[in-house]
Amino acid sequence: MNQSNAKSRRRNEHGFSLLEVLIAVAIIALVGGVAAYNLFPQFFKAQRDKAAMDIQVIESAIGAYRLDHRGQLPDSLDLLWTEGPNGEAPKIDPDKLEGGKLVDPWGTEYVYNKINSTKFEIISYGADKSPGGEGDNADISSVKNKDGN
Repeated sequence: MNQSNAKSRRRNEHGFSLLEVLIAVAIIALVGGVAAYNLFPQFFKAQRDKAAMDIQVIESAIGAYRLDHRGQLPDSLDLLWTEGPNGEAPKIDPDKLEGGKLVDPWGTEYVYNKINSTKFEIISYGADKSPGGEGDNADISSVKNKDGN
């Protein structure tokens, strides 16, 4: 009797079958796929929101620059993180730069267009990193944001 109990106990302690492991992996993959499907749109929206907030920060820095320079717009964004000729503090912390440039969430430098002596536009080209596009690839512009487009 002791021998048969030991044999039956060993048979019950054999671990998982290949089929059980495959089913567990399939369930984990299915749950992961559903989670990714629901989270990726939020990730892309967060990138676009960050770019829009960065543009607002750049606009504020340009406003501060104008106060220090008698209403003049900067010729380039580089002037916002360097000390002014009269010892003015940088308008944007140089520690916020990547490789000496102000870049959007997709790693592309923000575009600064000086329209005239009083108007300007800041643009992020979005996920596709090129002008135009729709959805996540659409440009984010300081002018379009104010117009509601």
